[in-house]
Amino acid sequence: MSDFFGDDFTAELKGYYLDSLSQELDKFVDLLDESTWNRIRAEIRDATKTWIVDAKSNEFEFLSNWFQTFSEKLDQFAGPADLIPALRLANKYVEQLMDTKKDSPEIAAQFTLTVEQQGESLYLHCKVSDQEFVIPIKNVVEVIPALPLFPLPQKKSGLLGVIPFRGDAIPVFSLQDYGFNKNETNDFFYVICDYEGTRFSLQVTETEELISLRNKELQSIEANPVMISVPFIRNFFVKDQRSVMVLDIERLVAA
Repeated sequence: MSDFFGDDFTAELKGYYLDSLSQELDKFVDLLDESTWNRIRAEIRDATKTWIVDAKSNEFEFLSNWFQTFSEKLDQFAGPADLIPALRLANKYVEQLMDTKKDSPEIAAQFTLTVEQQGESLYLHCKVSDQEFVIPIKNVVEVIPALPLFPLPQKKSGLLGVIPFRGDAIPVFSLQDYGFNKNETNDFFYVICDYEGTRFSLQVTETEELISLRNKELQSIEANPVMISVPFIRNFFVKDQRSVMVLDIERLVAA
């Protein structure tokens, strides 16, 4: 495999290829919903054949293999809520290649494609200070470093302010207003989330691994009276003898 920077012309071609692929993946994410499911899934199926070939011809062998696996699992996605996270995962892989300029098995391993099984869901494990919670991965758009936080013209309970993200002003929820511990450090991240077209962000001090949970592993928050009581947390689970809350994104947006 030749290096991405073998010559300027090759570098330019590969950069153009990755940028075009990223835009195409974004387009499918924007178009996918219940009303377009059958039509867009068929278009994605056709496009995947091209993605496999083009990735290989541009010397991104492991990306090509990733799309081959994606093609084989395409029929296992039950609907837009399952397929959209897979497309976003592919885009994160492509964006990583834009930064690293070359493909490798180690990079590919960071973007392993999984399909949620019935009764089982995938979550992103996060921390705010010493409190832990998970967010459904299907609602996670991206995790980004700290950005400038702009206050609202009029302070509103539940919101810290807004941050710039891809040309939009994204509201940042204040978990502290709902009883979470105050973030005492300047070392934090924003988790950009999406719920039915509404984008918002959460300020977290750590994002850890992805966690796969079965419904039977979840316990009602009422069974643990010492945990905080907020409308958007109804369940928790136990990990290494620690209680981890499960954020209900729908209720959080409505809070």
